[in-house]
Amino acid sequence: MQIHEIHDLSNKHVTELLITSLSGISDTRIIKNYHPDYNNDTGNIFYILQNGRYNLGKGKYYVLENNGEYICSAGWNEYEPDIALILTRMYIAPKHRVNYYVATNILPKILEEVTDYKHVWATVNAYNKALYEWFVRDKLGKRTALFNNWPDIYKNFKPVGKKNIYYTDQYVIELDRTINDQTTKN
Repeated sequence: MQIHEIHDLSNKHVTELLITSLSGISDTRIIKNYHPDYNNDTGNIFYILQNGRYNLGKGKYYVLENNGEYICSAGWNEYEPDIALILTRMYIAPKHRVNYYVATNILPKILEEVTDYKHVWATVNAYNKALYEWFVRDKLGKRTALFNNWPDIYKNFKPVGKKNIYYTDQYVIELDRTINDQTTKN
């Protein structure tokens, strides 16, 4: 597997991989965020890449491929001087969704890069609220899923409620560095 780190659309190979792979999205809940036909929409990944949200030093977008096949992608970007948003515009090819490639390949890289931010937030929209509820149940000590096989890296996050991010209500999960510190000391 190869992970590409990009800031814009100048890498033709990665851009073509994204265009080809994300062109197949038809889910009306997310199509405007990912499909290249909506590249003029301010929330679309192609618009975001073209217009500087992932600028060098203030963000990065990762694309994971295996022998030319798109696996997943996600990024991080500075939201405010003390807040980094992580796992932004995350998309996982449907056939790879149970393999936790983001948790094992992308999230560790992102966490290495956002150490200077006071707050590190991952967000989900209302249509993905079930993901947020996993974190709520975990913090309450309740069973989180049928098989409880999520990677341990997700246990470093805590739910903090709903906030308005980029003019959209989002459920926010924050990196809990006290947990992270305890994990690394053990």
